[in-house]
Amino acid sequence: MKIIHVVYGLGLGGIETMLVNIANEQAKEHEVHIIVINDLCNRELVAAIGKDVYFHCLMRKLKSRSIVPVVKLNLLLLKLRPEVIHIHTSSIVRLLLPAFRRRMCLTVHDVLQENSKVVKYLGKPRKLFAISASVRQSICEQSHFDAEVVFNGIRPELIDNSAHKRNDVFRIVQVSRMEHKKKGQHILLEAVRKVVDKGYVMFTVDFIGEGESLDYLEQLVSELGLRNHVRFLGARNQSYIFKHLHEYDLFIQPSIFEGFGLTVAEAMAARVPVLVSENQGPLEIIGNGVYGYSFKNQDVNDCAEKIELFLLYRNDASKVDLAYRHVIECYNVRNTASKYVAKYQEMLEINDV
Repeated sequence: MKIIHVVYGLGLGGIETMLVNIANEQAKEHEVHIIVINDLCNRELVAAIGKDVYFHCLMRKLKSRSIVPVVKLNLLLLKLRPEVIHIHTSSIVRLLLPAFRRRMCLTVHDVLQENSKVVKYLGKPRKLFAISASVRQSICEQSHFDAEVVFNGIRPELIDNSAHKRNDVFRIVQVSRMEHKKKGQHILLEAVRKVVDKGYVMFTVDFIGEGESLDYLEQLVSELGLRNHVRFLGARNQSYIFKHLHEYDLFIQPSIFEGFGLTVAEAMAARVPVLVSENQGPLEIIGNGVYGYSFKNQDVNDCAEKIELFLLYRNDASKVDLAYRHVIECYNVRNTASKYVAKYQEMLEINDV
């Protein structure tokens, strides 16, 4: 089977990293191509693409209105003649010739907000996928379309999960784009201030990632007087995160809305306790509290209280092993890749009828 994945850019985000992992797995048995439309390709992530995956970058300038890259995209697809065109951003649908729609599938990677522009593209692909039950529910609520759930996956075999010696300083980590209106880093910072005000000082919080909210968050750290407790480590590649994640005592994901939460699953695979906000994807990953802890969405006080629970070591440590086994069973990228292939085959059989 010839499979082509199409994406706008290849940065260090969760979607792009997972796409590379899926393509590498699928290429073990199929001919797989990745087409990147924009001139946005992180060198380290490109280097992670397996030698059996064909890589194409059309080098379109960001926000360019030139028709040339669109023509190049369609000519390349006509030349390659794929059985499957897998799109990972909904608006790419409008760039492709209508003749490709019988071979086109789309994965929706985030929950749809009210009046989302994504809805107008959902009816054009032959197959529609959602990365979690939460994303599928949002699709059903915001449109008359339905989607099949294919869970995102990680590579747990690459994640160091060895036990580390407990230090005097309790170490907390948060990994995501610096986009506070979605990822909620400001909520975590305000909760940290409350924890400090209660007298807890022997802890640190590391933020890993980059994004447009970084300046705002750094300023907030100064305003809250948290410079002795908070560090911004910037973007880190997958290998760095997989090597060092197990060194932390707690992973926190304070997202306001989130379709899945790859970094939550990665922390669970590293045998790190997790605390997430009570929103869609992350809460689903921790089994509504079976495999981790949660706080009320956007509730600074509740977040602070849950952090204090961990600082006092009153959390249920048995959840860590349960979480690890859950991730291994449910969120392995090998399962994700093979399930997509099975769904592609269903699409091809429909096309043959």
